[in-house]
Amino acid sequence: MLKSLENIYGLKRSNSKYDGLVCTFDLDKTYLDTRFESLRKLVRIPFEKAEEKRNIPGVAAVVRELRRGPGGQHPPVPIYFISGSPEGMHKVVTEKLKLDGVGFDGILFKNWRAAVKKFQFKKIIDKIGFKLAALIYARSVFPLKSQELLFGDDSEYDATIYSLYSDIVAGALEDYEVLTILKKWNVAPDEMDLIAHNLKKLKESGHKPRDAVQRIFIHLEQKTSAHLHTTLSDKVVPTQNYFQTAVILYKMDAITRPGLFRIISDMIRNYQFGVNEFTSSTEDLLRRGLIDRGEARKLLKNVYKGNPLALPRRIISDLRSDFIRTLDTFSRVP
Repeated sequence: MLKSLENIYGLKRSNSKYDGLVCTFDLDKTYLDTRFESLRKLVRIPFEKAEEKRNIPGVAAVVRELRRGPGGQHPPVPIYFISGSPEGMHKVVTEKLKLDGVGFDGILFKNWRAAVKKFQFKKIIDKIGFKLAALIYARSVFPLKSQELLFGDDSEYDATIYSLYSDIVAGALEDYEVLTILKKWNVAPDEMDLIAHNLKKLKESGHKPRDAVQRIFIHLEQKTSAHLHTTLSDKVVPTQNYFQTAVILYKMDAITRPGLFRIISDMIRNYQFGVNEFTSSTEDLLRRGLIDRGEARKLLKNVYKGNPLALPRRIISDLRSDFIRTLDTFSRVP
């Protein structure tokens, strides 16, 4: 795995003064709408063509806008993917991302072949050690001042892994504490050794403990309670869909206002994201305090004024009336 990490995370820290964002996405059920609830569906996955693979609605537009970043003279924002799928998926996933118009800097796949040769079948399923080792290594070669956004889902342990990683980067845990936690989680011994090696490499790289992880976005693919994930870290932001993710990213200035409009337009046009979804998603953001009424009204005003999405006037009017009704309801709540 170490050789794969060296090949993928190729940023040269010594020559880089980059202090912007670096974004890392899980692949299955965070970007790709991968279904493997049955053995039949699991077996089909490696044989699917690029055009047969489906996205989570809106995610490709979000990645494109993150990649674009502030625009202007700024360089493209580095984008990485970490996947528990076998390395043989590299070609088809790369083709899929190109079809989506998504620029990226690297994809890390799992070495299933090595696990099978050693009869370590549990490692194929377990992703904790694999992902944590990759994240720590990447931090050791990322530019010192860079900030991170992490994206995962609730089908596995992404919120737990990312929160632990955030604590490591912030210096909240000693190395022995990290390894003790991983031992309790039954992480494979060779993965524990790699993580220990990468923790040492992180210290030697000149990294100084700080809150480099800005946000941890968890797509609630399994519809689990948002509260289950926010107890792990105040950086965790569970979202029901990528409209909600886009709103928070816009609020953070990670994407531009035109970028937000393009994401919304993509979800309406290509994924039938309609008035009900728009309204209920905004209600949920308000209810959880992720945006306030003023921000919601400003969003509505921007969407309605001049019809920047080039949508039929009927749809815009429906959005406006439903949105105002929602905001008025929240205005009456103490």
